[in-house]
Amino acid sequence: MKTAAIGVDIGGTGVKLALVSSSGRVLTRDTFATRDHAGREALLAELSRRIRGLADEGRRRGMRIAGAGVGAPGPIDVERGFVYFFPNIPGWKNAPIRSLLERRTGLPVRVDNDANAMALGESIFGAGRGARNLIALTLGTGIGGGIVMDGRLFHGPAYSAAEIGHIVINENGPKCGCGNRGCIETYVGNGHFVRAVRERLARGEKSILSRWVREGRELTPLLVARAADRGDRLAVDQWRITATRLGTVLAGLVNVLNPERIVLGGGIALNRKHIFPVVTQVLREKAFPIAARSVRVVPAALGTDAGTVGAAALVFASVPRSGKTGRRDS
Repeated sequence: MKTAAIGVDIGGTGVKLALVSSSGRVLTRDTFATRDHAGREALLAELSRRIRGLADEGRRRGMRIAGAGVGAPGPIDVERGFVYFFPNIPGWKNAPIRSLLERRTGLPVRVDNDANAMALGESIFGAGRGARNLIALTLGTGIGGGIVMDGRLFHGPAYSAAEIGHIVINENGPKCGCGNRGCIETYVGNGHFVRAVRERLARGEKSILSRWVREGRELTPLLVARAADRGDRLAVDQWRITATRLGTVLAGLVNVLNPERIVLGGGIALNRKHIFPVVTQVLREKAFPIAARSVRVVPAALGTDAGTVGAAALVFASVPRSGKTGRRDS
C-alpha cells in the first residue's frame, strides 16, 4: 500500500493544504483564507475538517495516511508540538496545536516552523536532494532559514536555530523588526530592498525606474529586476549590493557549518541572473577555500508547493523504514 501525508502551510492570510505522496508529489491541493475563520476555535475546526477531507481522499485512492505535518510561522516547541504564538493570527498564544489536531483528526501530527519545513522538503524532495548537509533560505518580506545536518533538521535546545535573517552585518545599520540594527534581513528583505531603491531615486540618481514609477508602476523587486535586465545602472548596482551582502553572510555560514548545498528560494531569489552569480563569487572569495569548493548555491525547486511538501516531509522524516513513528524530525 502506498503512503501519503497531509502537508499544512499556515500563513497570516491563508492556509494551504496538500495530499502528498511519499515521493513528494502533490496529489491534491486545498486552501482557505485565514481571515474567514477568526479566533482559534474557528480556525482549528476548519483546519481539522480540511485535513480529514484530504485524508479521506487519500484512503479512497487506496493509500495509507502516515499523518499530517504543519508548518507555521513563529517560534514552536517542536518536541511538544506547542505554538508560542502565530504572527498576525490572533488567539494562538501558548497553544498545544499538535495535540489539538491529533484529537480532532485521529492522525499523528508533526509541527515545525515553516522555514524549517521548507528546508526539510527541499532536502528530501527538491534542490537539496542527495545532500546530507544544507542551508535553505527563503528571501521574501523577511529571511526565513532552515539547517539540515546529517539529514536531520537542526533545531537547537530552544528550537530557535537558523534565524539567519537576524545575523548582524552592520551594528549601525537600519533598525530591524527584531529590535537590533543592521541584520541581513534589513538589506535583503523585500521592503528594505525597495526602500533603498526609493531613497536613491529621491536623491536624484538617474534610472528608468523614475519614469516607470511616475507612470504608475509599483516599485517592487521584480520591477527593479526588469530595469536591471535592461542594463539600468542603479538597478544593477542595487542587486549587486544586495547579493554581495547575502554572499558575505553565506560565506560565514559556510565557514561554520561546511554545508554541501545552499538552497535559495522566495521572491528575491527569483531574480537568478542578478543574485546567484554574485552570491557565488562572493562566497568563493570570502569563505575558506576548502569549504567554498565543497558547496553549491542552487535555486529552490519546490516553488509554491514548498510549504505543503515541506510540512508533509516532517511526517515522512519521522517514519523509519519499519513504518513505525519515530522522532527523526526533532
